[in-house]
Amino acid sequence: MPQALAASYLLQPRGIETGSAFALICLAALGYFQLIHPAMASMAVLVLVMAEFVRRMDRGIPLLQITAAIATLQWLIGPTLTYYLGLVHGRYFMYVPDSVYFHYTLPATCAYCVCVLGFGGSLDQRRLLGFVSRDHYFGVGLLLVAVSFASQFAAGFMPSGLAFLFHLCSQVRYVGALYFLFSNHRARYVLAVAACAPLFFASAESGMFHDLILWLAMLSTFWIARRKWNLLPKLLFIMIGGLFVFTIQVIKQDYRVKLDAGKDPSLVGQVIGAISQKRFLEDDVLSLATARLNQGWIISATMLNVPYREPFAGGETIKTAVLAAFMPRLLFENKKGAGGQENFRRFTGLPIQQETSMGISPLGEAYVNYGVEGGIAFMAVFGICFSLLYRFVATKVVRHPDLIFWIPLIFYQGIKAETEMIVVVNQLVKGSVIVLVGYFTIKRIFIPLLSGRDGRSMRFGTVMPALRRYQS
Repeated sequence: MPQALAASYLLQPRGIETGSAFALICLAALGYFQLIHPAMASMAVLVLVMAEFVRRMDRGIPLLQITAAIATLQWLIGPTLTYYLGLVHGRYFMYVPDSVYFHYTLPATCAYCVCVLGFGGSLDQRRLLGFVSRDHYFGVGLLLVAVSFASQFAAGFMPSGLAFLFHLCSQVRYVGALYFLFSNHRARYVLAVAACAPLFFASAESGMFHDLILWLAMLSTFWIARRKWNLLPKLLFIMIGGLFVFTIQVIKQDYRVKLDAGKDPSLVGQVIGAISQKRFLEDDVLSLATARLNQGWIISATMLNVPYREPFAGGETIKTAVLAAFMPRLLFENKKGAGGQENFRRFTGLPIQQETSMGISPLGEAYVNYGVEGGIAFMAVFGICFSLLYRFVATKVVRHPDLIFWIPLIFYQGIKAETEMIVVVNQLVKGSVIVLVGYFTIKRIFIPLLSGRDGRSMRFGTVMPALRRYQS
Protein backbone atom coordinates (compact mmCIF):
# COMPACT_ATOMS: atom_id res chain seq x y z
CA MET A 1 0.00 0.00 0.00
CA PRO A 2 1.24 3.55 -0.72
CA GLN A 3 0.85 4.68 2.88
CA ALA A 4 2.84 1.70 4.14
CA LEU A 5 5.53 2.49 1.58
CA ALA A 6 5.76 6.08 2.80
CA ALA A 7 5.87 5.03 6.44
CA SER A 8 8.74 2.64 5.75
CA TYR A 9 10.85 5.53 4.43
CA LEU A 10 9.75 8.34 6.71
CA LEU A 11 8.93 6.72 10.06
CA GLN A 12 11.34 4.37 11.77
CA PRO A 13 9.61 1.82 14.01
CA ARG A 14 11.62 2.49 17.18
CA GLY A 15 13.62 5.22 18.85
CA ILE A 16 16.18 2.93 20.47
CA GLU A 17 18.58 0.23 19.34
CA THR A 18 17.99 -3.31 20.59
CA GLY A 19 21.29 -3.43 22.44
CA SER A 20 20.58 -0.18 24.29
CA ALA A 21 17.12 -1.38 25.29
CA PHE A 22 18.53 -4.64 26.61
CA ALA A 23 21.22 -2.77 28.55
CA LEU A 24 18.62 -0.51 30.16
CA ILE A 25 16.53 -3.52 31.19
CA CYS A 26 19.61 -5.11 32.75
CA LEU A 27 20.42 -1.90 34.62
CA ALA A 28 16.85 -1.76 35.89
CA ALA A 29 17.13 -5.28 37.32
CA LEU A 30 20.56 -4.63 38.82
CA GLY A 31 19.33 -1.40 40.37
CA TYR A 32 16.23 -2.96 41.86
CA PHE A 33 18.20 -5.74 43.52
CA GLN A 34 21.00 -3.27 44.37
CA LEU A 35 23.67 -5.32 42.61
CA ILE A 36 25.39 -2.28 41.11
CA HIS A 37 26.55 1.02 42.54
CA PRO A 38 23.84 3.66 41.86
CA ALA A 39 26.33 6.24 40.57
CA MET A 40 27.77 3.80 38.03
CA ALA A 41 24.31 2.68 36.96
CA SER A 42 23.01 6.24 36.64
CA MET A 43 25.94 7.27 34.46
CA ALA A 44 25.42 4.17 32.32
CA VAL A 45 21.76 5.07 31.80
CA LEU A 46 22.74 8.61 30.81
CA VAL A 47 25.32 7.36 28.31
CA LEU A 48 22.80 4.98 26.71
CA VAL A 49 20.07 7.60 26.48
CA MET A 50 22.41 10.29 25.14
CA ALA A 51 23.75 7.83 22.56
CA GLU A 52 20.21 7.42 21.22
CA PHE A 53 19.78 11.20 21.20
CA VAL A 54 23.05 11.76 19.32
CA ARG A 55 22.20 9.01 16.85
CA ARG A 56 18.89 10.63 15.89
CA MET A 57 19.39 14.36 16.45
CA ASP A 58 20.10 15.04 12.77
CA ARG A 59 17.32 12.83 11.41
CA GLY A 60 14.31 14.67 12.77
CA ILE A 61 12.96 16.07 16.02
CA PRO A 62 14.28 13.64 18.69
CA LEU A 63 11.45 14.47 21.08
CA LEU A 64 11.32 11.07 22.75
CA GLN A 65 15.09 11.03 23.16
CA ILE A 66 14.95 14.51 24.74
CA THR A 67 12.24 13.25 27.09
CA ALA A 68 14.35 10.29 28.20
CA ALA A 69 17.47 12.45 28.61
CA ILE A 70 15.70 15.05 30.78
CA ALA A 71 14.20 12.31 32.96
CA THR A 72 17.60 10.69 33.44
CA LEU A 73 19.31 13.96 34.29
CA GLN A 74 16.71 15.08 36.82
CA TRP A 75 15.79 11.75 38.41
CA LEU A 76 19.19 10.04 38.45
CA ILE A 77 22.15 12.32 37.69
CA GLY A 78 21.05 15.23 39.89
CA PRO A 79 20.49 12.94 42.91
CA THR A 80 23.82 11.20 42.21
CA LEU A 81 25.68 14.52 42.41
CA THR A 82 23.85 15.37 45.63
CA TYR A 83 24.45 12.01 47.30
CA TYR A 84 28.05 11.36 46.34
CA LEU A 85 29.57 14.82 45.80
CA GLY A 86 27.77 16.56 48.65
CA LEU A 87 26.40 19.34 46.40
CA VAL A 88 23.56 20.43 48.68
CA HIS A 89 21.84 23.81 48.67
CA GLY A 90 19.39 24.83 51.40
CA ARG A 91 16.60 22.33 51.86
CA TYR A 92 17.30 20.74 48.48
CA PHE A 93 18.89 17.65 50.00
CA MET A 94 17.98 13.98 49.74
CA TYR A 95 15.54 12.92 52.47
CA VAL A 96 16.13 9.14 52.31
CA PRO A 97 19.30 7.01 52.05
CA ASP A 98 20.65 6.38 48.56
CA SER A 99 19.84 2.66 48.78
CA VAL A 100 16.17 3.47 49.39
CA TYR A 101 15.99 6.14 46.68
CA PHE A 102 17.71 4.28 43.85
CA HIS A 103 15.96 0.99 44.69
CA TYR A 104 12.87 2.67 43.24
CA THR A 105 14.04 5.42 40.90
CA LEU A 106 16.69 3.49 38.96
CA PRO A 107 14.42 0.68 37.69
CA ALA A 108 11.49 3.09 37.30
CA THR A 109 13.53 5.52 35.20
CA CYS A 110 14.95 2.68 33.08
CA ALA A 111 11.46 1.27 32.54
CA TYR A 112 10.19 4.68 31.49
CA CYS A 113 13.09 5.28 29.08
CA VAL A 114 12.83 1.85 27.47
CA CYS A 115 9.10 2.23 26.90
CA VAL A 116 9.26 5.85 25.72
CA LEU A 117 11.97 5.04 23.20
CA GLY A 118 10.87 1.53 22.28
CA PHE A 119 7.33 2.23 21.12
CA GLY A 120 7.43 5.72 19.64
CA GLY A 121 9.44 5.70 16.43
CA SER A 122 11.53 8.39 14.73
CA LEU A 123 10.66 10.62 11.79
CA ASP A 124 13.05 11.36 8.93
CA GLN A 125 12.65 15.11 8.60
CA ARG A 126 14.79 15.69 5.50
CA ARG A 127 13.00 13.13 3.37
CA LEU A 128 9.64 14.16 4.75
CA LEU A 129 9.94 17.87 3.94
CA GLY A 130 11.62 17.18 0.62
CA PHE A 131 8.35 15.86 -0.77
CA VAL A 132 6.20 19.00 -0.50
CA SER A 133 6.08 22.53 -1.82
CA ARG A 134 7.08 25.29 0.61
CA ASP A 135 5.39 28.13 -1.27
CA HIS A 136 2.77 28.64 1.42
CA TYR A 137 5.12 28.47 4.44
CA PHE A 138 5.72 32.21 4.65
CA GLY A 139 2.00 33.03 4.63
CA VAL A 140 1.22 30.36 7.23
CA GLY A 141 3.99 31.72 9.44
CA LEU A 142 2.54 35.23 9.30
CA LEU A 143 -0.93 33.92 10.14
CA LEU A 144 0.29 31.91 13.13
CA VAL A 145 2.26 34.81 14.56
CA ALA A 146 -0.81 37.04 14.24
CA VAL A 147 -2.99 34.41 15.95
CA SER A 148 -0.40 34.09 18.70
CA PHE A 149 -0.38 37.79 19.54
CA ALA A 150 -4.18 37.96 19.43
CA SER A 151 -4.47 34.95 21.75
CA GLN A 152 -1.92 36.35 24.17
CA PHE A 153 -3.86 39.61 24.34
CA ALA A 154 -7.22 37.86 24.77
CA ALA A 155 -5.91 35.54 27.51
CA GLY A 156 -5.69 38.48 29.91
CA PHE A 157 -9.45 38.98 29.74
CA MET A 158 -10.47 35.33 30.04
CA PRO A 159 -11.46 33.35 33.16
CA SER A 160 -8.87 30.90 34.41
CA GLY A 161 -10.45 27.93 32.66
CA LEU A 162 -10.19 29.55 29.22
CA ALA A 163 -6.97 31.44 29.91
CA PHE A 164 -4.92 28.24 29.62
CA LEU A 165 -6.52 27.44 26.27
CA PHE A 166 -5.64 30.90 24.95
CA HIS A 167 -2.15 30.50 26.41
CA LEU A 168 -1.75 27.36 24.32
CA CYS A 169 -2.95 29.24 21.26
CA SER A 170 -0.32 31.89 21.92
CA GLN A 171 2.36 29.19 21.62
CA VAL A 172 1.65 28.79 17.90
CA ARG A 173 4.17 31.59 17.34
CA TYR A 174 6.88 28.93 17.65
CA VAL A 175 5.15 26.83 15.01
CA GLY A 176 5.12 29.98 12.90
CA ALA A 177 8.85 30.37 13.52
CA LEU A 178 9.40 26.90 12.07
CA TYR A 179 7.35 27.73 9.00
CA PHE A 180 9.51 30.82 8.52
CA LEU A 181 12.71 28.85 9.07
CA PHE A 182 11.84 26.27 6.42
CA SER A 183 10.32 28.69 3.93
CA ASN A 184 12.05 29.95 0.81
CA HIS A 185 11.88 33.56 1.98
CA ARG A 186 15.20 35.41 1.86
CA ALA A 187 14.65 36.76 5.40
CA ARG A 188 13.59 33.45 6.88
CA TYR A 189 16.16 33.48 9.70
CA VAL A 190 15.29 37.03 10.72
CA LEU A 191 11.59 36.20 10.67
CA ALA A 192 12.09 33.05 12.74
CA VAL A 193 14.04 34.99 15.39
CA ALA A 194 11.44 37.77 15.36
CA ALA A 195 8.66 35.24 15.97
CA CYS A 196 10.51 34.01 19.06
CA ALA A 197 11.44 37.50 20.30
CA PRO A 198 8.55 37.70 22.83
CA LEU A 199 9.99 34.62 24.53
CA PHE A 200 13.35 36.33 25.04
CA PHE A 201 11.76 39.53 26.33
CA ALA A 202 9.39 37.68 28.68
CA SER A 203 12.25 35.64 30.13
CA ALA A 204 14.39 38.72 30.66
CA GLU A 205 11.53 40.63 32.34
CA SER A 206 10.43 37.81 34.65
CA GLY A 207 13.73 36.06 35.35
CA MET A 208 12.05 32.78 34.42
CA PHE A 209 14.09 30.94 31.79
CA HIS A 210 12.50 27.51 31.77
CA ASP A 211 10.32 28.03 28.69
CA LEU A 212 13.19 29.76 26.92
CA ILE A 213 15.48 26.78 27.38
CA LEU A 214 12.76 24.29 26.48
CA TRP A 215 11.61 25.96 23.28
CA LEU A 216 15.13 26.79 22.10
CA ALA A 217 16.09 23.14 22.57
CA MET A 218 13.16 21.89 20.52
CA LEU A 219 13.40 24.52 17.77
CA SER A 220 17.13 23.98 17.38
CA THR A 221 16.61 20.25 16.74
CA PHE A 222 14.57 21.14 13.65
CA TRP A 223 17.41 23.32 12.39
CA ILE A 224 20.02 20.62 13.04
CA ALA A 225 18.02 17.99 11.15
CA ARG A 226 18.16 20.03 7.95
CA ARG A 227 21.41 18.25 7.06
CA LYS A 228 23.56 15.29 8.06
CA TRP A 229 26.16 15.96 10.76
CA ASN A 230 29.28 14.11 11.84
CA LEU A 231 29.73 13.03 15.45
CA LEU A 232 32.03 15.89 16.48
CA PRO A 233 29.63 18.74 15.54
CA LYS A 234 26.83 16.90 17.33
CA LEU A 235 28.87 16.64 20.52
CA LEU A 236 29.93 20.27 20.20
CA PHE A 237 26.30 21.33 19.91
CA ILE A 238 25.41 19.36 23.05
CA MET A 239 28.32 20.91 24.93
CA ILE A 240 27.29 24.43 23.92
CA GLY A 241 23.71 23.71 24.94
CA GLY A 242 24.83 22.34 28.30
CA LEU A 243 27.08 25.35 28.89
CA PHE A 244 24.19 27.70 28.04
CA VAL A 245 21.87 25.99 30.53
CA PHE A 246 24.57 25.94 33.22
CA THR A 247 25.27 29.65 32.68
CA ILE A 248 21.59 30.47 33.08
CA GLN A 249 21.51 28.54 36.34
CA VAL A 250 24.59 30.38 37.63
CA ILE A 251 23.29 33.89 36.99
CA LYS A 252 19.58 33.29 37.53
CA GLN A 253 19.40 33.84 41.28
CA ASP A 254 21.35 37.13 41.31
CA TYR A 255 19.41 38.29 38.28
CA ARG A 256 16.07 37.68 40.02
CA VAL A 257 17.28 39.44 43.19
CA LYS A 258 18.08 42.55 41.15
CA LEU A 259 14.72 42.37 39.39
CA ASP A 260 12.90 42.15 42.74
CA ALA A 261 14.87 45.17 43.96
CA GLY A 262 13.53 47.23 41.08
CA LYS A 263 16.76 47.28 39.13
CA ASP A 264 17.14 46.69 35.42
CA PRO A 265 19.91 44.08 35.15
CA SER A 266 21.53 43.01 31.91
CA LEU A 267 21.78 39.32 31.12
CA VAL A 268 25.02 39.87 29.24
CA GLY A 269 26.35 41.92 32.15
CA GLN A 270 25.45 39.14 34.57
CA VAL A 271 27.33 36.59 32.48
CA ILE A 272 30.40 38.83 32.17
CA GLY A 273 30.31 39.48 35.90
CA ALA A 274 30.10 35.79 36.72
CA ILE A 275 33.07 35.05 34.44
CA SER A 276 35.21 37.90 35.80
CA GLN A 277 34.48 36.86 39.38
CA LYS A 278 35.17 33.19 38.54
CA ARG A 279 31.85 32.21 40.07
CA PHE A 280 31.34 29.16 37.85
CA LEU A 281 33.52 26.94 40.03
CA GLU A 282 32.43 28.19 43.45
CA ASP A 283 30.92 25.53 45.70
CA ASP A 284 27.70 27.43 46.34
CA VAL A 285 27.18 28.00 42.62
CA LEU A 286 27.74 24.33 41.80
CA SER A 287 25.42 23.33 44.63
CA LEU A 288 22.71 25.67 43.40
CA ALA A 289 23.07 24.43 39.82
CA THR A 290 22.82 20.84 41.05
CA ALA A 291 19.73 21.73 43.08
CA ARG A 292 18.10 23.13 39.93
CA LEU A 293 18.90 19.90 38.12
CA ASN A 294 17.90 17.58 40.93
CA GLN A 295 14.22 16.66 40.96
CA GLY A 296 15.09 13.74 43.22
CA TRP A 297 15.01 15.77 46.42
CA ILE A 298 11.24 16.15 46.02
CA ILE A 299 10.80 12.48 45.14
CA SER A 300 12.89 11.49 48.18
CA ALA A 301 10.72 13.72 50.37
CA THR A 302 7.63 11.85 49.17
CA MET A 303 9.35 8.54 49.96
CA LEU A 304 10.02 9.75 53.50
CA ASN A 305 6.44 10.94 53.99
CA VAL A 306 4.45 8.23 52.15
CA PRO A 307 3.08 5.90 53.45
CA TYR A 308 4.31 6.68 56.98
CA ARG A 309 2.48 9.98 57.46
CA GLU A 310 0.34 10.07 54.32
CA PRO A 311 -1.16 6.85 52.90
CA PHE A 312 -0.72 5.79 49.30
CA ALA A 313 -3.18 7.59 47.04
CA GLY A 314 -4.13 4.45 45.12
CA GLY A 315 -4.44 6.18 41.75
CA GLU A 316 -6.38 9.18 43.02
CA THR A 317 -4.13 11.83 41.49
CA ILE A 318 -3.97 9.98 38.17
CA LYS A 319 -7.75 9.84 37.95
CA THR A 320 -7.92 13.52 38.86
CA ALA A 321 -5.44 14.36 36.11
CA VAL A 322 -7.46 12.52 33.46
CA LEU A 323 -10.72 14.05 34.68
CA ALA A 324 -9.21 17.55 34.70
CA ALA A 325 -7.96 17.14 31.15
CA PHE A 326 -11.23 15.95 29.63
CA MET A 327 -13.81 17.74 31.81
CA PRO A 328 -14.41 21.44 31.03
CA ARG A 329 -14.15 23.70 34.05
CA LEU A 330 -17.61 25.09 33.33
CA LEU A 331 -19.07 21.62 33.99
CA PHE A 332 -16.75 20.74 36.84
CA GLU A 333 -16.44 23.65 39.26
CA ASN A 334 -14.04 21.82 41.59
CA LYS A 335 -11.65 20.99 38.78
CA LYS A 336 -8.09 20.98 40.06
CA GLY A 337 -5.70 23.59 38.68
CA ALA A 338 -2.00 23.47 37.89
CA GLY A 339 0.83 24.63 40.11
CA GLY A 340 1.49 21.53 42.21
CA GLN A 341 1.16 23.20 45.62
CA GLU A 342 -1.59 20.88 46.86
CA ASN A 343 0.15 17.63 45.98
CA PHE A 344 3.52 18.97 47.11
CA ARG A 345 2.28 19.79 50.61
CA ARG A 346 0.25 16.61 50.90
CA PHE A 347 2.83 14.09 49.76
CA THR A 348 6.12 15.66 50.87
CA GLY A 349 4.89 17.13 54.14
CA LEU A 350 6.96 20.24 53.38
CA PRO A 351 5.65 23.82 53.33
CA ILE A 352 5.47 25.77 50.08
CA GLN A 353 4.24 29.26 49.28
CA GLN A 354 1.02 29.52 47.32
CA GLU A 355 2.65 31.49 44.51
CA THR A 356 5.45 28.91 44.13
CA SER A 357 4.91 26.32 41.41
CA MET A 358 6.58 23.01 42.27
CA GLY A 359 5.39 19.55 41.22
CA ILE A 360 6.35 16.13 42.56
CA SER A 361 6.97 14.87 38.99
CA PRO A 362 5.44 11.83 37.26
CA LEU A 363 8.01 9.59 38.97
CA GLY A 364 7.08 10.93 42.39
CA GLU A 365 3.40 10.74 41.56
CA ALA A 366 3.78 7.11 40.51
CA TYR A 367 5.32 6.30 43.90
CA VAL A 368 2.77 8.14 46.05
CA ASN A 369 -0.03 6.34 44.25
CA TYR A 370 1.29 2.80 43.85
CA GLY A 371 4.47 2.34 45.90
CA VAL A 372 7.78 0.95 44.64
CA GLU A 373 6.76 -2.00 42.48
CA GLY A 374 3.49 -0.42 41.39
CA GLY A 375 5.30 2.82 40.62
CA ILE A 376 7.81 1.04 38.40
CA ALA A 377 4.97 -0.65 36.51
CA PHE A 378 3.10 2.63 36.18
CA MET A 379 6.15 4.41 34.72
CA ALA A 380 6.42 1.66 32.10
CA VAL A 381 2.73 2.06 31.20
CA PHE A 382 3.02 5.85 31.19
CA GLY A 383 6.03 5.62 28.88
CA ILE A 384 4.14 3.32 26.52
CA CYS A 385 1.10 5.62 26.40
CA PHE A 386 3.24 8.71 25.82
CA SER A 387 5.26 7.07 23.05
CA LEU A 388 2.22 5.55 21.34
CA LEU A 389 0.58 8.97 21.22
CA TYR A 390 3.74 10.31 19.63
CA ARG A 391 3.75 7.44 17.15
CA PHE A 392 0.10 8.11 16.28
CA VAL A 393 0.92 11.76 15.58
CA ALA A 394 3.98 10.69 13.58
CA THR A 395 1.85 8.50 11.31
CA LYS A 396 -0.31 11.55 10.58
CA VAL A 397 2.84 13.55 9.83
CA VAL A 398 3.72 10.98 7.14
CA ARG A 399 0.47 11.91 5.42
CA HIS A 400 0.68 15.64 6.20
CA PRO A 401 4.41 16.49 6.25
CA ASP A 402 4.39 20.02 7.68
CA LEU A 403 2.36 18.75 10.62
CA ILE A 404 5.81 17.96 12.01
CA PHE A 405 6.16 21.65 12.95
CA TRP A 406 3.17 21.31 15.30
CA ILE A 407 4.51 18.34 17.28
CA PRO A 408 6.14 20.44 20.07
CA LEU A 409 2.82 22.17 20.72
CA ILE A 410 1.36 18.82 21.79
CA PHE A 411 4.25 17.43 23.79
CA TYR A 412 6.27 20.32 25.23
CA GLN A 413 4.88 19.88 28.76
CA GLY A 414 5.16 16.10 28.60
CA ILE A 415 8.91 16.09 28.01
CA LYS A 416 9.58 17.87 31.31
CA ALA A 417 10.53 15.60 34.20
CA GLU A 418 9.28 17.82 37.01
CA THR A 419 5.73 18.46 35.80
CA GLU A 420 2.68 17.00 37.53
CA MET A 421 0.54 14.46 35.70
CA ILE A 422 -2.38 16.88 35.65
CA VAL A 423 -0.29 19.35 33.62
CA VAL A 424 1.09 16.65 31.33
CA VAL A 425 -2.29 15.10 30.50
CA ASN A 426 -3.96 18.50 30.22
CA GLN A 427 -1.31 19.65 27.76
CA LEU A 428 -1.47 16.48 25.68
CA VAL A 429 -5.26 16.67 25.36
CA LYS A 430 -5.69 20.39 24.81
CA GLY A 431 -2.54 20.66 22.72
CA SER A 432 -3.89 17.93 20.44
CA VAL A 433 -7.16 19.82 20.06
CA ILE A 434 -5.36 23.06 19.22
CA VAL A 435 -3.21 21.29 16.64
CA LEU A 436 -6.14 19.42 15.10
CA VAL A 437 -8.28 22.53 14.74
CA GLY A 438 -5.47 24.90 13.84
CA TYR A 439 -3.63 22.79 11.32
CA PHE A 440 -6.61 21.55 9.36
CA THR A 441 -8.31 24.95 9.42
CA ILE A 442 -5.20 26.42 7.84
CA LYS A 443 -4.94 23.56 5.38
CA ARG A 444 -8.58 23.56 4.28
CA ILE A 445 -9.32 27.30 4.37
CA PHE A 446 -6.26 29.54 4.56
CA ILE A 447 -3.95 27.80 2.07
CA PRO A 448 -6.61 27.55 -0.68
CA LEU A 449 -7.27 31.28 -0.24
CA LEU A 450 -3.54 31.97 -0.28
CA SER A 451 -2.68 29.86 -3.32
CA GLY A 452 -5.92 29.83 -5.25
CA ARG A 453 -5.75 26.03 -5.26
CA ASP A 454 -7.63 23.27 -3.51
CA GLY A 455 -5.15 23.08 -0.61
CA ARG A 456 -3.86 19.62 -1.49
CA SER A 457 -0.17 20.51 -1.51
CA MET A 458 0.20 18.64 1.75
CA ARG A 459 -1.79 15.59 0.80
CA PHE A 460 -0.13 12.19 0.81
CA GLY A 461 -0.74 11.60 -2.87
CA THR A 462 1.71 14.33 -3.86
CA VAL A 463 4.62 12.74 -2.00
CA MET A 464 4.37 9.39 -3.75
CA PRO A 465 6.17 10.41 -6.98
CA ALA A 466 9.09 11.69 -4.92
CA LEU A 467 9.12 8.51 -2.88
CA ARG A 468 9.22 6.42 -6.01
CA ARG A 469 12.07 8.52 -7.37
CA TYR A 470 13.93 8.09 -4.09
CA GLN A 471 13.35 4.33 -4.13
CA SER A 472 14.65 4.06 -7.68
